[in-house]
Amino acid sequence: LRALAGLDTPALALHVAGLVREYIDAHPEDGTHAAEYVDLRLEHGPAARALLLPLVTGLLRDRPAPPPVRSALARVLAGAGSTASRPLRAELLEVLLEFEQTTGRDPDVLDALLQAAAAGAGARPEIRTRALVHRAGMLLVRTPEGAARFDRRLVELARDVPGFAALVIRWLADAPQEWAAVVGPSARRTVEALETSRRAMPMPMQAAGREHGSLRPA
Repeated sequence: LRALAGLDTPALALHVAGLVREYIDAHPEDGTHAAEYVDLRLEHGPAARALLLPLVTGLLRDRPAPPPVRSALARVLAGAGSTASRPLRAELLEVLLEFEQTTGRDPDVLDALLQAAAAGAGARPEIRTRALVHRAGMLLVRTPEGAARFDRRLVELARDVPGFAALVIRWLADAPQEWAAVVGPSARRTVEALETSRRAMPMPMQAAGREHGSLRPA
């Protein structure tokens, strides 16, 4: 599939899309390869829409793919990607999220979306990252288990992804009412504490240079 994603001949490309569906039917627990195919085709820019829109729509609406496949797709579609691929990524992600909102409702898929949103925060406009995180949260908090999972993952990402805690704190400060329905009080305090402790950490002292590049003590 990785090699075939580079095909530009329309008839062959359509045939490969059928192979993707067959692969998913034969390997319902493995979404990695199918998602990688979609990711590579996305980088062809707007020209990939004619192939990918019916493929992704079919995977979600006609015969819904299992959660592992949808999770892998969420990671790809929420990824930053190149500038040329972003409009189509956003369009296909909306198809996925509409399915999860009304039919799928799988927390693993939404968790994958949240992780991808945070991981790509440094490579896409902040307003887009904010929208992705908020959307994932709004879909997860429909159940108590989903709300707890969102808070737990948000704290983990704030701890592990450089710069993400600062983004979350800014969003919460700018629109507290909007985010109050998504982020629990405990998670908010933890994220704020993480960022405060990070800011308070002293910068490591730079060792004085040695003349002539010598590593021996003076």
